[in-house]
Amino acid sequence: MKAVIHNANIRGHEVKTNKNGGKYVLVRYEDETGKPETLVDKDLDRADYYVRDKNMDLYIDIDQGRNFTTIRITDAREVK
Repeated sequence: MKAVIHNANIRGHEVKTNKNGGKYVLVRYEDETGKPETLVDKDLDRADYYVRDKNMDLYIDIDQGRNFTTIRITDAREVK
């Protein structure tokens, strides 16, 4: 399932490495109500876009598995 998080206020990002050596970006943001959240973005090319206090629309993919749910950022666009 695909969804959009509108007007996410970016609080920062952190590049991490998983146990297999793959890299990903943890993106920290606040939604419109001010609630802090964290999502994963597998595209390292977008890491530099996640700058503090930038408002963005985050396009996400939600995969509901049998045992757990995975939510990933698939695209991010700055709100003008």
